[in-house]
Amino acid sequence: MLVRKARMHATELARERDTLTSQIENLRSELQGAKREADIVRRSIAEEKQTLEQRVDEERKAKERARHQLDTRMEELQKRKSKFACL
Repeated sequence: MLVRKARMHATELARERDTLTSQIENLRSELQGAKREADIVRRSIAEEKQTLEQRVDEERKAKERARHQLDTRMEELQKRKSKFACL
């Protein structure tokens, strides 16, 4: 009778162990998936940041070119003005 109880208890413990092992594997799998997803999001954010930085840099360069063109035109206008003033 005691041996039978011990066997039943051992069987019950083995089932519980198997259930817990399965849960651990599922949780590990979920964790791996979450890590992969986090990595994808992190890379996506880094790429978007780089794209935005490039766009800002391009806009800054365009503004600098426009400023330079405006300055050049203003200088030309000033030269013309001074020529007319001399006449």
